[in-house]
Amino acid sequence: MARTTLRIGLGALGLLAGLGTPLAAQTLWVPASDPVGIARGGAGVAFGQSLEAAALNPALLVTLREDASAFLAAGMELQSSQATLQANSSVQYSTDRNRFLPALGAAWKLKPNLYLGLKFDNPFMRHAELPSVYTGRFEAQGMDLTTRRAEIQLSYALTPGLSFGASLGMTHVKYSFTNSVRVEVPGNPLAPVGTANPVQGLLELNALQEGSKNLPSYALGFRWAMNPRWTIAGAYQGSITGTLPVKARLDDSHRALVGKSGFGDPNAIAVPAAQTLQGILTVTPGSGDITLPGRFTLGVRQRMTQTFTWEADLRYVLGGSLKLPGYATVTGPTGTVSGSGFPGEVHSGFGISLAGEVTFTKNLTGRLGLSSDPGLRKDPTVEPVLGGSRTAAFSAGLGWKVLKGEVNLGWQIRQSQDREVKNLDFRWGTGGVPTTTGTLTRVEGMGHLWSIGYKKAF
Repeated sequence: MARTTLRIGLGALGLLAGLGTPLAAQTLWVPASDPVGIARGGAGVAFGQSLEAAALNPALLVTLREDASAFLAAGMELQSSQATLQANSSVQYSTDRNRFLPALGAAWKLKPNLYLGLKFDNPFMRHAELPSVYTGRFEAQGMDLTTRRAEIQLSYALTPGLSFGASLGMTHVKYSFTNSVRVEVPGNPLAPVGTANPVQGLLELNALQEGSKNLPSYALGFRWAMNPRWTIAGAYQGSITGTLPVKARLDDSHRALVGKSGFGDPNAIAVPAAQTLQGILTVTPGSGDITLPGRFTLGVRQRMTQTFTWEADLRYVLGGSLKLPGYATVTGPTGTVSGSGFPGEVHSGFGISLAGEVTFTKNLTGRLGLSSDPGLRKDPTVEPVLGGSRTAAFSAGLGWKVLKGEVNLGWQIRQSQDREVKNLDFRWGTGGVPTTTGTLTRVEGMGHLWSIGYKKAF
């Protein structure tokens, strides 16, 4: 019977893999920060008796058997993007690919039906830096979004099968963004461009904007165990909203001087004039308003046998509420220049996760997970810095009871849905506004998550 159940569960996972892979993109949100959650593919809002799952749904804390327990985990989040200009097959790869991924969770029984919890995780991460020859650099060249969330959790059981939970805390949001701009260089850099002071070339520079702040965050959840085998549960992760105190400056890592058409060499007089002009340019930050989307998840869990349990989660991501800080503005004697188009049109959508957990022996547990997340941006606005097409992922992991506790390992690979867009081949000549040629650019991406952790009951 156990073998039959295992085959059924693995077959269901395989089916979702076949359906999910063609939908394959790196997503803005991290499905989980701990090895168990990663191995389950982000599923787990109904997975009772699991401290790691309580990070997704605080209502699960009261299902724990121990009076107190805690886990500590660490790993890496890796992502890479590329853009291929089809006119000449030029491929540009992103750098700045890795981030540290810590996680922590703890729970204490206050009363038989009341638990207190603590969680630390990383709900959103996105980072990429494209080279200075990337044709879409006037819209976006680099981005770093890192979040660290700490929340206090409380879970209360009305009956043994029905519980509710809530968590409240702060999330440290760190954001930086880079795009290229071009400033007209006249013969006299201290005066505006005009008939008597014509353009001699274009000075290309990078505008960098960055800021960080602690913003409030919260989550709500419920769990209903209909019988010993079937459980339905749901959780809502609230949006993270606020205003970052952003600062802007010119990034000295990139500087180029081109002809006034946007190509070739400038007139000789532009070389010393550009040096003077750069020294008097000022940079003004854009709006620091930011909203990172919330999501609602509904999950069903079944314990098919004593050795195999599966869960399916359906989630609705409020991607239409996404908001990122505005462009920095560069000002000189002739006027102002800035970027445009980022982040473009965004929308909400549905995603799904499926997880299976098999108990091989008394001390060894195996986990598999598959997931598909909705696209965040409409196709014409997809680009490699923020990404935003659909996401498919495969996960696996192991749990080993050893060292008077449990060591867990989780790994996930994420693959982006390739997209061909017409708005990433920019030209910027005189006039202060970049335009696109309509040449197709293929946008691709992939990423990995891995984590190792140790859990102990007290």
